[in-house]
Order: sequence, then structure tokens, then C-alpha cells
Amino acid sequence: MTITATTDAASQTSPSTPAPASEAVQAPRAGRPSRRTFTAEYKRRIVAEYDQAPAGQKGRVLRREGLYDSSVKQWRAQIEAGTLGRVSTKKPRAGLPPEQARIAELEKQIGKLEADAARKDKVIADRDAALEVMGKGVAFLEALSKKNKG
Repeated sequence: MTITATTDAASQTSPSTPAPASEAVQAPRAGRPSRRTFTAEYKRRIVAEYDQAPAGQKGRVLRREGLYDSSVKQWRAQIEAGTLGRVSTKKPRAGLPPEQARIAELEKQIGKLEADAARKDKVIADRDAALEVMGKGVAFLEALSKKNKG
């Protein structure tokens, strides 16, 4: 956890003191970094540079660009699949009416419960099979002990 102390004039004003009119109201996430986006040409260039780098020097490319090797691997897979730079044809999901949203939620819940029931049925079947084997083993041992006594 990092704790920072600020000493600017805005932080030294008391809660009862109104903020100056010149201060702009900022969004809650205004000071946070935003997600970076890369062009297809940049991705191709970095993948090529990374692949051509000698062993032990690939990390230098990643550090210089501020990237992770997983990004380069993902971009390489997109290049090989021919999907790098394509615009997605998926349309964003529109908000469903409350009834439809509830139906979708309940259908999802039913699917989970059915999968859980199937898993439990398999466990019960496995235990029944184990009990059957144990029963046969006990019967065999009883038969042996009767044979040895008589």
C-alpha cells in the first residue's frame, strides 16, 4: 500500500472553506492512467522486432515499450490467425428489459444447478459401484472363511 502526502494549497483548506471557483470538478478516475491502445502496424513491428531479437535481449524490447510477453504472444497469434487489425463485427449488447434480464439470469442459474446435479449423480454412481465391489469382496471373504472352517 502506498501513502502519499500532498502539500498543495487545495489540500490544506478546511472542509468548511469553499473551494475556489477556478478549480474544475474532476471525475473520480481523472488522475488514473487510461488503457493504452496500439495500432495494427505497431503490433506487427513489435512482434517482428521481438522475434528478431537475440536470446537474452527480448526483455529489453519489452521493457523499452512497457509491454509484457503475453501481449506479444497474443499479437503473434492474431497475426498467424489473420485477425490482427480486423474490426469486431459483434454488436454491443443492448440493455435487456427487466423481465428478459431476469429470465436470462434464471436460465443461467438453472444451467448451473443442472450441471451440479449431474456432477452429484456421478459421485453417487461412483460410490454405489465402490459399495458393490466391497460387498462382493465381503461375500468372497465369508465364502472363504466358511470353506476353511468346514
